[in-house]
Order: sequence, then C-alpha cells, then structure tokens
Amino acid sequence: MDRRTRNTGRDKYGKRVTEQSFKQEYPPGQADRAGGGRYAQRSSTAGNRTGSRYGQVPTGDRVRGRYGQIQIGDRTGRGYAQAESYERVSYARSMDRRYGGKKRRRTGRKISPKIFLIVFLVLLLVCGAGTIILYRSQKTSLPKGITVNLDSLDSPNAVLIDADTGTVIGSKNAQTRIYPASMVKIMTVLTAIREIRNLGETVEMSYDYYDMLYARDASRAGFEPGEKAIIRDLLYGALLPSGAECCMDLALQAAGSESAFVELMNQNASKLGLTQTQFTNCTGLHDEGQYSTPAEIAAILQDALKNKTFYKVFTTKSYTVEATEVHPDGFTFQSSMFKGMQSPTVIGGEILGGKTGYTDDAGHCLASMAKIGGREYILVTAGWAQNPRVDQYHINDAFLAYNELGRALEAE
Repeated sequence: MDRRTRNTGRDKYGKRVTEQSFKQEYPPGQADRAGGGRYAQRSSTAGNRTGSRYGQVPTGDRVRGRYGQIQIGDRTGRGYAQAESYERVSYARSMDRRYGGKKRRRTGRKISPKIFLIVFLVLLLVCGAGTIILYRSQKTSLPKGITVNLDSLDSPNAVLIDADTGTVIGSKNAQTRIYPASMVKIMTVLTAIREIRNLGETVEMSYDYYDMLYARDASRAGFEPGEKAIIRDLLYGALLPSGAECCMDLALQAAGSESAFVELMNQNASKLGLTQTQFTNCTGLHDEGQYSTPAEIAAILQDALKNKTFYKVFTTKSYTVEATEVHPDGFTFQSSMFKGMQSPTVIGGEILGGKTGYTDDAGHCLASMAKIGGREYILVTAGWAQNPRVDQYHINDAFLAYNELGRALEAE
C-alpha cells in the first residue's frame, strides 16, 4: 500500500481502500513483480531490478510499448515501467493509468491555418504598399512654390489646380458663385457610373422629356425617342457633344426620375464637402437655384477623374455608336471642346479632355484637364458672356493658362 493510501485510507480517486481490499486487488506476487507502475515494489527475485521508473528488463522478452520496443537491459523512462514479461507489462500499465501514471505532454504547438492566412495578408499588404510607394516615387513631383497668374484670361472666374493633390496653382475669383451650365454634366455622368451596375445594358430612349428639351433648345447628341441605346453610349453622348437627352435617360435608368437623380448628385457634392454647390437638374439648363464656384467644379472633376470609366470617357475626342434601327449606319460623337482646337498641344504637354458649357446667363464655361511635364492639371473657367456662342474664348483661356504653366515648369 502506498503512502497516500496508508495515511488517508483512500486512493487517488477518493475510493476507500483497506489493507484487505488492497491485497485482494494486488496479490503480493503480482504487486512485487509487476515492475511496471509507480506503485509496484521491487521484486524479490535475485538479480532483477524492477519497479523503478528507469529499471531494466531482465528477461529475454521483447516488450512493445507506446514508444516502440524494449530490449533486455534497455532503459525506458518513457512513462511506463518495465516488467519481466509481456503479461506483467500489460498489468503494470493498467495500474499506472488507474493510479496516477501521467501521459507525456507534447511540447510542440500546431500553427493554426488562420495564422498562416493573417501572415499572408500582411505580407500582401506590405508588398502592395511598397508597389504604390514605388509608383508614386516615379511620378514627377510638383515643384514647390510654382504659381501661374490667371489675370490675363478673358474669363472673369478661373482656377488651376494639380489634379493629384488639389494644390491651387492659379486663381482668379475662384470662390465667386457662378452658373455652371453644362459643366453640371460632369457630376451627372459620374453619378450615373456609380449608380448603374450594368453599363452594357440596352435601353429604349424615353419619349417623356423630348418636348421639354426641344422647347428649351437644349443641345442633343442625336438619339431619337424610342431608339434603343446602350447605356455606355449615353455616357459618351452626355460628355462629348453635351447631349441633354443622354443625361435625362441616364437619370431615369439610375434613379427612376430626374428629381431622385438630382438628390444623388447633391449627396455626392456633400460628400466632397462642397458648400457652394447645388444642383436642380441633370442637364445644366439654366435655373436660378443651380450654382457652384470654379473651385468646387474643379473639386468635382478631380474626384471624377479618379474613376477609370469617367476618365476614359472624358479624355475621348470622338466616339462612334454602332448601328441601330433609327441609325442603320451608326453615328459619331465629337467632343465639343476638341472641335474648337486645331491641336491640343501646349508647352510641355497637351490638353487631354474637357467639358464645355454655355447659357445666356452662365456665359462660356470650360472644365478641362491637361498633362504637362508628366503631371495632370485641371483648369476651370467661367463667366465669359460678352460674345455669342460661336466665340471660343474659354478654349483660348485654356491654352493661355496651360502654356503659362508649361513655361513656369520649364523654368524650374
């Protein structure tokens, strides 16, 4: 009987043990010669050393245990005691398990698949950030302190900014409230791109708004009522030839009505933090309640150019619509800005895209973008109203501003 049992009268598991019950369960011959457990005693057999945790096996039996085979005289110490024969080992092991034999704990820990996933994602983010940093480092940086004087422009309101950072390079009454005319269509197209999931869908041009457009002499791209058109074609029709019918149908497809669509346009303006801009229609037709500033129109265009689809449409010079039932030969849009240019080249670069606008109350307007010296810049001019529509002073102002910027960059 072990010390615990002798002192308490109970075994490890709280079971009451008497001297008689102990002897009945562990006969002296078995307990003495079991040699396998922590509670086995030394064998009285001469020359046998058993019962110790690291004792020897004196017989010729090969014992297969949890940790492999044990030959004569081998030391074990594997958590199971030795014995003189296979039967005694089995008995001793059962006693070990029942009365306190401890299983060897594994020290190694398995790495969870989640940890592998987290490590992979972290490495991916680090590599991606490194790529972005490398890309940005390769872009031409804007020279510090570069400015352009816009006072020589014919347009009374103008602003020139860096398209990447928004840094103001030149300003002329840029915070003055203006009527934006068709520059509104920048926000119209951007909102439509964000709201319409399938730009490749074919829709039928509605009859509902054509009478209003005819009555107000709105500019049109050339789609007729009831004609089937691809939504993507309407994007080009709205920006390049300034088609009002394209804007109206984009509004219907995106929000169900022009009024609901205009709410989305104003929400987008609010998200940009614009406080001096309000839209009342999607076409840019004059309304006293529709206004903005050159600075805020520039901010809208800067945001829009971050969208790849918008960027592609905005920088397109001409676009051909495939054949329809109404137009069996198809038809081609021309950019209203590029139509007024002999060449888009300016000092150090070229003008890449633009959106013109005109109403009697707004005068000539232009929101354009040029690439000069490896960087992109945005110019917004507005308010030139002393000449009829045929004059191109707003486009002349774009060349003046961008050429002045090109000279300033070359001088650095």
